[in-house]
Amino acid sequence: MAFDIELKHLPAVRLAGLPHCGPYPTIGPIFQELAGLIPEPSWVEVEGAAMIGHDNPREVAPEKLRSHACFIVSEGFAMVPPLEEIRYPAGKYAVMTVKGPYAQLPEAYRWLSEEWFPASGERHRDLPAFEAYLNDPSDTKPEDLITEVRLALKG
Repeated sequence: MAFDIELKHLPAVRLAGLPHCGPYPTIGPIFQELAGLIPEPSWVEVEGAAMIGHDNPREVAPEKLRSHACFIVSEGFAMVPPLEEIRYPAGKYAVMTVKGPYAQLPEAYRWLSEEWFPASGERHRDLPAFEAYLNDPSDTKPEDLITEVRLALKG
C-alpha cells in the first residue's frame, strides 16, 4: 500500500505533552489526562492534538514503547508542570496524510520509513515524526479520521 506524501515548509510547532510508556494504541487515557490539566480559558491556545512516538515498534517491545500525548499550543499557552514542552522547528517536512482508522498507522509508518524515505533522496533531521490529528475521534467515524504524519527533513 502506498500513501500520499507532500514536501512542505511548516512553521515551528510548540507542543504541551505528557509521557506514556506502553503500546502506542493505549495512549488514549493519557490524552484524557492531558485534557483535564488544561483549564477552560486556556483552550483558546490549543490548536490541535498530536502524538510523538519515540521508538520503532518493530524494534522495541510494546510495553517499552515511549511516546507523548500532546496538544499543539500557541506561544501564549502557559506551560505548567506536569506538562512537558516539546518543540519542532520550522522547516522542510515530509507530510503523509492518512485517511481512515488509526489501525492503519503502523503500515503507514512502515511504508514511510522502509519504502518512501530510502528512495526519496531526503535527509532526516534528528527528530521523531509526529502525528497531527486533524479531526476528533469522539465525533468522527473511523473511516473519516484524518492524520498527518510529519517527518522533519534537512534542507
